[in-house]
Amino acid sequence: MYEVISGLPPYHDLKHDNNLAIKICKGLRPRFNIKVPQLIVHLIKRCLDANPLSRPIAKEIINILFRWQYESNNEQTIELRAQIKEADEISNNSSNSSITSTSLGISYNTHSEAIYTSRLLDFNNLPEPKNSDDYYEQNDNIISEKFSESLQLDISQLNNKNLYKLI
Repeated sequence: MYEVISGLPPYHDLKHDNNLAIKICKGLRPRFNIKVPQLIVHLIKRCLDANPLSRPIAKEIINILFRWQYESNNEQTIELRAQIKEADEISNNSSNSSITSTSLGISYNTHSEAIYTSRLLDFNNLPEPKNSDDYYEQNDNIISEKFSESLQLDISQLNNKNLYKLI
């Protein structure tokens, strides 16, 4: 999800080595180069949960995205559109010197040892995975005051068997 939203591969500016793996286990998460709507941040946090059993399954993600795309009268969809509009306005008014946008796409610098090909890595003694230290709640996120209370809902409560039948 990070790469789709930001246009950047995760950790493009870091060396891909054992230290990065340890940092990820200790809660390091990719940082967005743009403002991100809170509803999307909430879904991303669930997908990046240190506990694999707490992550949403693919079908649940499909249902959430389906609702956001096709249920135009859904309260979350209405709020998401407002958050996206606000995020776009903020992102358009700010600049990031290390990342530029061209007609051909996004241009950015990659660390010389950031390797995006398959390879066997031997990790011994990795720490127990833990979640991020609330980066996504503290930085660069959009949330309207009107909708903040309803975000306290656990998005998994929104699943119902009828939505699974749609897909």
